[in-house]
Amino acid sequence: MIDIHAHLLPQVDDGPDSWEKSLAILRRGIEDGIKGVVCTSHVLNRLDEELEREFVGKFEELKKRVKEEDLRISLWLGSEIHCNAEFNPKSKIATLNGNGKYALLELPLVGIPNDVEDIFFRLSVEGITTILAHPERNSVIAEKLEIAYNFIEKGVLLQSNAGSLTGQFGKRVKHTVLEMLDHRMIHFIASDCHSPHRRPMILSRAYKIITRHYGEKTAEELFIVNPYKAVIGEEISPSPPIPIHENRRRKRFSRLKIFRS
Repeated sequence: MIDIHAHLLPQVDDGPDSWEKSLAILRRGIEDGIKGVVCTSHVLNRLDEELEREFVGKFEELKKRVKEEDLRISLWLGSEIHCNAEFNPKSKIATLNGNGKYALLELPLVGIPNDVEDIFFRLSVEGITTILAHPERNSVIAEKLEIAYNFIEKGVLLQSNAGSLTGQFGKRVKHTVLEMLDHRMIHFIASDCHSPHRRPMILSRAYKIITRHYGEKTAEELFIVNPYKAVIGEEISPSPPIPIHENRRRKRFSRLKIFRS
């Protein structure tokens, strides 16, 4: 498995506050079967040269410590950019692995900025595909999945958190991500890890859920194939999403009663 969304660099965001915790997160991920991970620290306000230097410097130090500890995991650098942040898409940390092809963006948990589709379009003009982080946690999308469907129709790819599937963020978020999976609206599942224990780098539990309910092929696409393509900058051509029906609101709670992880 490859994790394209992980907070591993210490003391740059709300992730680990020490190198020891960074390495502890990685050890947990390796035990879970994760072979590679993209370090995607938050960019909340502005991605400038100073922040880029900080991320690159800490990433190089992390690679050094991983080698010294003989931890068998591949590391790549990127960032998780808030859609309201100022950033240059040509920055070496604006896209996953600096490949100039895939950028990980996040929405606020409440509301959707009016210009978000303009941002997606501007990135596409630069040849960059937006990967939208954990859309199932956005309150507006949870109520109106048609918004996420329209994003996909415009070329955006969606990344769900493993914890959303396992119930870490509550029943409502789990309802939402299950509906999105039913409608082929999720293209990656990542850990979004922040700490060794409270929000660890664990994907296997979600992998088992996907395999059991959607099949091994779907699990491989979400956890291995698509993440690897995103890292190396290869084109991802997912199956088209299934349109959302008007009666989804009536089905959402009855459906979860028969779905058990």
